[in-house]
Amino acid sequence: MNPFVISAYKAPEFFCDREKETRAIINSVTNGVNIVLYSLRRIGKTGLIKHVFHALADRAEYELIYIDIYRTKNVDDFVNELASAMLRIDRKVWYRRVLEFLKKFRPVLTINPVTGQMEAEIRAVSEGQGPQNLDAIFQFMEQYPSKIILAIDEFQQITAYPEHGFEAFLRSKIQFLNNVNFIFSGSNRRIISSMFQDYNRPFYQSGSTLYLDKIPEDAYAAFIQQLMECTNRKITGELVLKGLQWTESFTWFTQNYFNRLWGTGVKTITGNLMKSIEQEVFAEKERDFIELRNILPENQMQLLTAIAKENSVQKPTAKEFLSAYKLGPASTVNAALRVLEQKEIIYYEQHAWQLYDVYMKRFLQATRRNHEHHPRKRPGIL
Repeated sequence: MNPFVISAYKAPEFFCDREKETRAIINSVTNGVNIVLYSLRRIGKTGLIKHVFHALADRAEYELIYIDIYRTKNVDDFVNELASAMLRIDRKVWYRRVLEFLKKFRPVLTINPVTGQMEAEIRAVSEGQGPQNLDAIFQFMEQYPSKIILAIDEFQQITAYPEHGFEAFLRSKIQFLNNVNFIFSGSNRRIISSMFQDYNRPFYQSGSTLYLDKIPEDAYAAFIQQLMECTNRKITGELVLKGLQWTESFTWFTQNYFNRLWGTGVKTITGNLMKSIEQEVFAEKERDFIELRNILPENQMQLLTAIAKENSVQKPTAKEFLSAYKLGPASTVNAALRVLEQKEIIYYEQHAWQLYDVYMKRFLQATRRNHEHHPRKRPGIL
């Protein structure tokens, strides 16, 4: 098996570092304190939650439940995700009560596109009754014989629901739950910070905050070299560091990059092999680039390319930057920045704007002519 895991948590030996963060989360949730975990995308929040759950799996006094609400659009979707998670509770003595609880919902069978196996999801029998159904779920959790630790990934999504006041409603229910502790996880730092640190928001100070930064380069380098050596691969420390610099130590991109290297089957990793992997990435990103050009207006695409070329930009409305990339007036750039941030294509961190997609950034940096010199074809125009 390729030891550089990308999509799902496998085992502790394939998980890098995070010892301090793991201890902090376990200490909080097992002592009745909710925790707010947030970071940039692709840093490894979900993997950390699964790692924590693995560490707690043998402790019979806890029931561990994880849901990802990133794709939910409304309260009914939220409730359905939570109800579906209840199906995974494996306590035979509690089976009858689970069945009784699930009478309020109807099962929907789907095929997992990754495993090919059939899975069951839950949908409320009466749509539009999200708050009432949520009440029923929480009452069920309060009566459960074990302490429940519920991780809600991408928690900031509830602020986008059309149902007015759901954030306050959810907080009013959670604060009275004695048998449930929460891990609130999110990848939009601005929204999550506002939700839990703004005095006027319902979830103000509802948990201990933990910001997840990148894995330290030295720890990640040692981890990568160890995995290579344990699986009969050779790579120098210098090349490992080059790979980490190329991926900027973002967990997903780093795992993906070294997964590709290991997957070639070559026993001794060389600089030329790494360059071939980068060319492979560029070929994939060229297709993504074309898609982006078809979706984004010209001014947004030009700004995105300019930020990538600079690696990061502290002052995007500075005259020198506007002039160098022919971006037009500062007002246009500010408007484009807001849209690109809302679309989660760029982010603002450490006083600078950067691209989320490190691979796209590397592709744009490597593309001499930026493609913007090639006018877009419009329907009916040759």
